[in-house]
Amino acid sequence: MPDLEKMRRFLQPRSLKRVFAITLALLLLAEIAMPSLLAEYYRRRSRSYVFHERLPRSFERIHLDLPSAIDYIRQNEGRYDVNVLFLGDSVAYGAGTGERESIPAYLEEELAARLPGRKVRVWNLAVPGSEPGDLYCLLRRVEGLRPDLVVADFNMIFYGKASIEDPIAFDWLYLDGGLPEDAAKAVDRIYPRRGKERIGEFFARHWQLYGKREVINAVLFGSHPRKKLEELVRGCLSSIAPAVLRSATTDEAAGAEKPFEDAEARRRQRERVAFMYSPAPVDPATNEAYLFTKEILEHLNRSGQRALVFMTDQNVEILGDLITCAAYEHNVRVVDGLLRRGPVPYISFYGKIPSWMFADHVHLTAAGNRHVAGILAEQLAPMLGGGER
Repeated sequence: MPDLEKMRRFLQPRSLKRVFAITLALLLLAEIAMPSLLAEYYRRRSRSYVFHERLPRSFERIHLDLPSAIDYIRQNEGRYDVNVLFLGDSVAYGAGTGERESIPAYLEEELAARLPGRKVRVWNLAVPGSEPGDLYCLLRRVEGLRPDLVVADFNMIFYGKASIEDPIAFDWLYLDGGLPEDAAKAVDRIYPRRGKERIGEFFARHWQLYGKREVINAVLFGSHPRKKLEELVRGCLSSIAPAVLRSATTDEAAGAEKPFEDAEARRRQRERVAFMYSPAPVDPATNEAYLFTKEILEHLNRSGQRALVFMTDQNVEILGDLITCAAYEHNVRVVDGLLRRGPVPYISFYGKIPSWMFADHVHLTAAGNRHVAGILAEQLAPMLGGGER
């Protein structure tokens, strides 16, 4: 009975008001302290942080690590004779391959061989899932760096309807502080958000706990709390029935060796990704991805930054008439024409990568990444004063 009486008193309106007031006060205190806490966190972190081959795989970790990575490059680019900054999406990142098997990693090897006696570093700042809008924001965020060259990839996936509905995948790239004012105006001009997008942005800009939630999750949990819970559940399952879990993992790995070796596997993959390949016309006047691409090329030209851009390929063996139909091929010509006419050197790999070099519908195997890196190096080496390998 005493316990019930305590509970009854606790649930009285006056007690609930006290709980609400305390909670609100703590949230307000955390909100006020957040900028100082984050600044101190990054300051301390800079003493030990080392940027290795690329950004983390977790999106929360990417949001957390990007400022540290840029700061690390700024502090260490002087150690190298040649610095190349590589930007792009998951193809540039090297999704599905090891850290030293990405296009930037192989490009570093190729350039080192063509520039004997010079210390070369290719910094891979590609963000998986990033679209031309994300690429533009990231390009503007790294303006304090002094690379000898910037390399960036463009992917036809991001010019279709699925991406146009949300042309910037990572809102924090334009919401976080540090984006130049003219870049923010360009984002607003090309991507005029409305309604619920503006409401979310308002909270992200003016409520630190909401706007920095990914960073907070990454600091406290290493990733999203849901992922940590899933890891905990898997750990419990492995202790209860390790044989079952091990068998499932082994089966997945065995199936991943040649996931698209038969027609049925290719058909299933095609169905999963079909939404990315819309035959709807790419309108140069309204297509946000097209307009962001144009803005990227113009900015590189205005800034005087030496650069090279390229278009990635798609796996026709899996995608079939999704990309061979007349409407889609017209869209390819529209985007390719923009890149080809632009003021920045351009290479198109579209339709030129053998199917056996693909890991899926768009990502490459290690052999495919090495192939692309070799071709890029052939054009980049003369720009850096080098010769043939």
